[in-house]
Amino acid sequence: MAEFLYFTAVTLWSVALARVDFREHRLPDRLTLPAIPIAVGLVAWSRPEALTFAVGAAIALGTTGLVAQRFADLGWGDVKLLPSVGLLAANSENPSENLVEWFVATAIIGGIHAAIHLVITRDRQSHIPFGPSILGGMWWSMLSG
Repeated sequence: MAEFLYFTAVTLWSVALARVDFREHRLPDRLTLPAIPIAVGLVAWSRPEALTFAVGAAIALGTTGLVAQRFADLGWGDVKLLPSVGLLAANSENPSENLVEWFVATAIIGGIHAAIHLVITRDRQSHIPFGPSILGGMWWSMLSG
């Protein structure tokens, strides 16, 4: 039952984030910021042995997001999303493998998403929402690990 509630909550959160990002091209603080302490609590509750690694991964992803926001087209909402996604991706028996799977899946999904976006809009200057790709990679890593 606890696993069902976990996946239901993460599904509802992911769908809400993706819908807002597609529609408004932003990820609201009310969905990204509270997810960080909630994700820490979930990892502490379900896999306390992975907590140190998961928190370290969340800090590393958040820092990488800050750099990408400064020098690339990553938005602030995406930067705020990365720590919680890193925590949830690392909430597994093999957290380092799951984070690698998240990164690869996010890159693949993001590339496909960007290509489809460019074909549909024919506008290379338009905003491409990264949130759905980040979340898709998270789901790939969570379901495969």
